[in-house]
Amino acid sequence: MLKHTMLIGLLVGLSVMFLGCAGNLPQTQRADVLDAHYKESLETAKNDQVLNPEAGKEPTPVEGFDGKAANAQIEKYRKALKEEQEVSQSVGVGKSISGSSFSY
Repeated sequence: MLKHTMLIGLLVGLSVMFLGCAGNLPQTQRADVLDAHYKESLETAKNDQVLNPEAGKEPTPVEGFDGKAANAQIEKYRKALKEEQEVSQSVGVGKSISGSSFSY
């Protein structure tokens, strides 16, 4: 019974490890994927303007967040960005101190 439990645990652990690595592409392949879709949003916007060139003159409101919800999301984003910058600045100081002892 103990061997079966250990075998199942080992198989689950290996499965999780392989699934964690499955979606990661090497840096060179990531660049290829991004290059393949370069300018796609620009082309989509141009095509939308061709389909309806008067879209900007329509008085109908844009569907989505109301003002308060949008403002709350913007403030949440700004707060997270500010915290991220504070953390990156403190890490940058540590890197420069520890990096000076290594020669590349």
